[in-house]
Amino acid sequence: MSTAPAIPWRRRLSELGRDVGKPHAPLFAPLLYGVAAQIEALPPAEVTADPTRLGKCLGELRRALGTHSFVVAAPTAMEAEALGAEVDRETWPPRVLGSASRGVIELADFDEVWSRSEALAASIEATRRLAKTQSGEPALLAALTGPASLLAELLGEAAVLDAAAYEFAGRALAALARQYAQAGASAILLCERQLPGDVAAWSGTLNTIANIARFHRIPALLAFDGCTPLEWPSAVIACPAPEHEAAHDKPHGLTVAADPASWADLAGNTGSARAVFTAREVDADASIESLTEACEAALDMERDA
Repeated sequence: MSTAPAIPWRRRLSELGRDVGKPHAPLFAPLLYGVAAQIEALPPAEVTADPTRLGKCLGELRRALGTHSFVVAAPTAMEAEALGAEVDRETWPPRVLGSASRGVIELADFDEVWSRSEALAASIEATRRLAKTQSGEPALLAALTGPASLLAELLGEAAVLDAAAYEFAGRALAALARQYAQAGASAILLCERQLPGDVAAWSGTLNTIANIARFHRIPALLAFDGCTPLEWPSAVIACPAPEHEAAHDKPHGLTVAADPASWADLAGNTGSARAVFTAREVDADASIESLTEACEAALDMERDA
């Protein structure tokens, strides 16, 4: 058994959020969430709604793959469900079937909201338990739905989003980020699958979320799935795709494909990124055997950390 000291990933993520610290080989943290349900051979919807099962399965999966992070949340419509959207969680990934009422943007108090989604409540509780029980330096990554994508889930893809809608999204996600930070999360990753219609309002939303993360000394990171912004907001830490990584001189992350077959080429090709993520959840049906091989290849980039 190796006696090498654990890499201080929690501290390094905190330094990333504060734009300090020395360059280092990146943390590899793909969004492995629903796939953890394979540990107990149960549907992802069942495991992710139970904090005890979720924590156990995430722990066993991490040990099997050799990764140094727990993905305690993934963008699986949990936030939209808690805020009133109709969500089918029996399919995976979950699908939004019906929008929430437009009146949801008037909501000001979120203290009791998150328990309306069994999955979201389980995710926060699992984070709390893992933060208390995990020794060493595994990072706890909460990957949340980005504000533009959340508004599309809540109000419909065709909804006209004004400043009030974006301001609501900022308050809601900032409140949720606070919940995860207080539970012990090491980082918040905001995952967008579409570009915002109002860039200024959206940037203000990200600033609200980032302020909460900064207060708790954890990074607020931003990743895009299938699209690329013309400009990255300064409030959050950019996680560009590999082909755009060289344009970022500030400390940043990297977003790679959620296809494990593509991870073999990561070692030596991550530039100066300090963490590597996927912007979407890895297929819950991906075999753990194939994931073990894919992660082993990708983890070569951490060897010199």
